[in-house]
Amino acid sequence: MNTSSSRRRTGPLLFAALASVALAACSGSAREQVAEKSAPEVRTAQAKPAGEASELRLPARALPGEVARLYPRATGFVSERRVDIGDKVEAGQVLAVIATPEADQAVRAAQAEVGEARAQFEQARGNHDRAATLVESKLISREDYSDRVAARDAAQATLNAAQAHLAGARERQAFQVVRAPFTGIVSARFVERGDRVAGDSATAPMFELNALDPLRVAVDVPQSAALLVQPGLRAEVGFRELPGERFEAEVVRSARSISGEAGGMRVELRLPNPGERIPAGMIGEVTLKVPRAASTVVVPVSAVVQGAEGARVARLGEDSVLDYAAVTLGRNLGGEVEIVSGLAPGDVVVLAPNALLAPGDRVSAKSTDAPSS
Repeated sequence: MNTSSSRRRTGPLLFAALASVALAACSGSAREQVAEKSAPEVRTAQAKPAGEASELRLPARALPGEVARLYPRATGFVSERRVDIGDKVEAGQVLAVIATPEADQAVRAAQAEVGEARAQFEQARGNHDRAATLVESKLISREDYSDRVAARDAAQATLNAAQAHLAGARERQAFQVVRAPFTGIVSARFVERGDRVAGDSATAPMFELNALDPLRVAVDVPQSAALLVQPGLRAEVGFRELPGERFEAEVVRSARSISGEAGGMRVELRLPNPGERIPAGMIGEVTLKVPRAASTVVVPVSAVVQGAEGARVARLGEDSVLDYAAVTLGRNLGGEVEIVSGLAPGDVVVLAPNALLAPGDRVSAKSTDAPSS
């Protein structure tokens, strides 16, 4: 009788305990489902290796390899003008002749001075030679011999001065002929035959001469790539007027300073121009193969958050837990940006992270391959 009563009491209690355990298990599962549903959904992308080099496209201008403005050194009238705009000239070729009668007269006068000084020197040297013979036989005194030595030396000095004067006059006479300092093209002509020109005037040039092979290509490299563009780097140059053609060029020098006006560093490239097809002054585009550091990765621009702490990205760790990583930015590539340090290839980053997301938050990731702007 007691055993039966005990069994009747134990049955309801066991059933109640089992029901409680089942209810608790259901409640835990429901809470997990609610937690998963409450985790914010975010769009993500993977950091990709940047590669060994990247293309940097910049506007550029083709400049002459050498430029010279030729000014007159003699004062007179242009008696001959032998070249015009567009003419190709060789180094040393005569471009113009200036008539300067005064220079011709100065040469003739200097020649006469040299002749007179040479005659005086010959006379003084003959007197010295005779005195040298007579002094040994004591037919003249030592004092007389010394006078003749002095006269000979003075005549020699006078002759040297006259010869120097003649050389100067001839140099000034040579200024009558204007010659090309290098091989090139006459790009501008400022005189005509019969024009009067003033020697050593810095305001009125006669010609402008450009050397077109090779050309100098000038480009302003942005600060983010200034340290990577070094002499010897190969590049390609293209011009809209020459569609489908690319020309090989090489970086030869840089200003090694960042311009406050252009915001970049002036770099010059050497561009061979056989046949002088490309005129000076044309605007084109330079493509530079800029090397990258091995650790550089690229991510969509929208993954980068700028704030008081600097540049950061929202990175997903284990179990989709959010973490903010400080990064060092490289060059902006348009839809993507280089990350020089702070991320590794394969890291998952959040695109356009919400300002309410905090480190340690768990999120629901939705991968995307399209970069977000």
